[in-house]
Amino acid sequence: MLPNDDKPWAKTLARTVICLTVVGLICLGLFLDSRNMLHIPEVVGLFLLFLTIVPPNLAVLYPWILPTHHQPSNSHATKSTIR
Repeated sequence: MLPNDDKPWAKTLARTVICLTVVGLICLGLFLDSRNMLHIPEVVGLFLLFLTIVPPNLAVLYPWILPTHHQPSNSHATKSTIR
């Protein structure tokens, strides 16, 4: 599932993955907090898990947030003229 694919189910799946990830991370955070096991390393781990799952799925939902690829123009010489 890439941002520029034309798959009709991709946006629905990306929305579902984002929602389940956010709900799961909140539940995991609350569970760890109830057991007094939520410390700085766990918070960092939850944040890194969020960063690995959500941004690629946001790129599927909103492809215009990706950087555009610049096409090289033909007006510039691509080979060196110095011999």
